[in-house]
Amino acid sequence: MIRQLFERKPSYAAQVLAEAQSLLDDGLDLDFVLGLFPHDEEWLAGMLQTSAAIEAAYAGDSASYYFEGSLKAKFLAAANRPAPTPIVLPAPQYSGTRTAVASMGVVSAAAGIGVLALGFITAGDAVPGDWNYTFKLANERLEYTLSRGDGRVDVQFRQTENRVYELQRLTRRGDVSVSTLESLEREARALAELSKVQPLDDVQKARAKSLAEQGSAVFTEARKQPEIDAARVDAAAAAFSDAVATALGAPVNELPTATATTSPEPEPTETATPEPSATAEPTGTPTPDATGTSTAEPGETAEATTTATTQPQESATAEGSSTAAP
Repeated sequence: MIRQLFERKPSYAAQVLAEAQSLLDDGLDLDFVLGLFPHDEEWLAGMLQTSAAIEAAYAGDSASYYFEGSLKAKFLAAANRPAPTPIVLPAPQYSGTRTAVASMGVVSAAAGIGVLALGFITAGDAVPGDWNYTFKLANERLEYTLSRGDGRVDVQFRQTENRVYELQRLTRRGDVSVSTLESLEREARALAELSKVQPLDDVQKARAKSLAEQGSAVFTEARKQPEIDAARVDAAAAAFSDAVATALGAPVNELPTATATTSPEPEPTETATPEPSATAEPTGTPTPDATGTSTAEPGETAEATTTATTQPQESATAEGSSTAAP
């Protein structure tokens, strides 16, 4: 029962082809056999013709004895022929010099990568003249290129502030140069050009004002450097102020100088000193006037008043006691 479930039965086309082929094997004509299966004549004719061609091929003449003998001789000759010797290539020999050169190349590449990594890591506090300042500029250019919109404005602000901080450090060291001033001018002009495309908001305007104050203080200190022309510093300061004013859309107010900040301090001290002198004068003058008027009128009352007034004045001041004695 189970075997019958898994057995494949021939299809209708297979049964028709088997019956037609058996009729042909019995010697019947092909047209007669096709006429027995009129509904299957189209596909059955091609199948029967193919089977007839295969039978005709198998029914051909077999190979002759001489052909078989020559073929066998060729196979035996090929088997007895010696095989060619394989070519063995020698292993390459590496000299010590080549190994040393390769090792030095690997070490140099590793050292170069290490220097690049160290340069980018330590370039945050670099100033013009340091060995890693180039890495700092490269990092800033990459950051500016990848920024968009308000982020680009913030990046430009940060780069301009970096130039101001660098100028501050160089001013302390006395290493201010014309190239440093030109770099600050370029960054300020770039900020002004960028503000025309992307207007500044309130926070950025406050940041620009702070930047102007810091830049004015730095230029003031840079004028004191004897190694650089003061006129060149003044020109850089004017260009920087114009660029910041363009970014703000309004002129930048000048910073208060050192004399303006120190002048309010002595004023309260000058007004405070005359106050005690003015208050001391009226305290001494009214006492003799009061005593003199009280003693000039009736006798008994005057004596009482003089005795009452002389006692506190003797303990207080010597001047009051001398006037009360007559």
